[in-house]
Amino acid sequence: MARYKISKENINEFFGLFGKKKKPEELKKIIQNDPTLQKLDKEIGDINAKYSKSIKGNKTFMALAKKYGVEVK
Repeated sequence: MARYKISKENINEFFGLFGKKKKPEELKKIIQNDPTLQKLDKEIGDINAKYSKSIKGNKTFMALAKKYGVEVK
């Protein structure tokens, strides 16, 4: 697993991830600026695409997803 070293200049941005909720545009910008996060984002997208068809057919899962505000595409 990759380890990150955080410089003093970026410490506020790092801890800002755990504070108030970020807007989607801000998160997208952070992901675009980090190659490791780009790779993870692509892998998660591939997993979602692979299993979304079988998930949509499961009424129990869809009810839970809707309850917790998760959108299945």
